Amino acid sequence: MRHYSPPTVAPDDEFDMYGLELELGTWAYILDDFGIVYGPGWYPFHRAMARSEQNPSAPLLNRAVPVGKTKPTGVRLSPNVAEYSWRNEYVLLAPIDHRVQARTRLFVRKQGLGAMVRRITVEVDLRAERVTIPDQCPAALREQAEVKGQRVLDFLTAARRERRRRAKAPTAVLGPWAQDQSAGPQAAT
Repeated sequence: MRHYSPPTVAPDDEFDMYGLELELGTWAYILDDFGIVYGPGWYPFHRAMARSEQNPSAPLLNRAVPVGKTKPTGVRLSPNVAEYSWRNEYVLLAPIDHRVQARTRLFVRKQGLGAMVRRITVEVDLRAERVTIPDQCPAALREQAEVKGQRVLDFLTAARRERRRRAKAPTAVLGPWAQDQSAGPQAAT
């Protein structure tokens, strides 16, 4: 897990040539990542651990061999409203302990064909079920940060609920495109 650092806000806006504005509306976050399983602890998302060993059929190449354990891992979230390359609307989650840091970029304004955005790290405390927005967050961006932070907490709560129902891997928190992929090769036939 990562070393803890308090929630932060970048000192300045930055240009994102593919940045877009997403109305707050009623959308939710979905898991936009592959190879994720549920594991123990406050934070639900893990990856299987593997060790590297020589491949007997190709001695110059190594292969990954599962060791039967998992470790908490960062994941990427995206809004569930359309299948876009969201760019500034993606959220990266990084587990700390019972806290999770959600790194995102908030939309500031249109700028030419892109947008000005502000990087922000929001803290989600799973034990206290609380979202912490940095004090330095500009007033004009605070509502956006609070709404998105609450949606990250809602997303993590839904994933933890699914895990409590003994699911081995995420399904309910995946987008439709990822649900098709998670079913395996038979899903395409």
